[in-house]
Amino acid sequence: MYKMYNQSLLFYTQYLISLTPVKSKRTHIHRGQALAAAVEITGLGKEEVASKAGYSRSAYYKHIENPQLEYHILIAYGRAIGHDFTEEFPDMPRYSLEEPEEKYAPPQNLAEAIRLSELWKDKYLELLEKYNRLIEERLSKKS
Repeated sequence: MYKMYNQSLLFYTQYLISLTPVKSKRTHIHRGQALAAAVEITGLGKEEVASKAGYSRSAYYKHIENPQLEYHILIAYGRAIGHDFTEEFPDMPRYSLEEPEEKYAPPQNLAEAIRLSELWKDKYLELLEKYNRLIEERLSKKS
């Protein structure tokens, strides 16, 4: 019985080795080239697009050469030119092209600055407490 098992194992091993590998139909898109193509379509200048995205012109040229350009950089350019890169890269996190309605202006006087400082401090402390509760819950679940 042991001999028969070894023979069948050998047969299936040889059979599996002889199979041609299945190639994935999914192609990898050069993220930098996708960025360059999207910028080209807009007709805007490269320096203008880079500054709208918060980068320099030289950084833009480095970005378009990078085949694995990070998604957060693509998101910044996408917002700057109004292009949704999630169509080319479905695994990319979704993002909004519109700017938030609320604009933050500098405080007009010292009293307003103090009030805003207290407001943001309170928001920070509230989020910190939520975070700590979540950590405690996860730790208690693991135990």
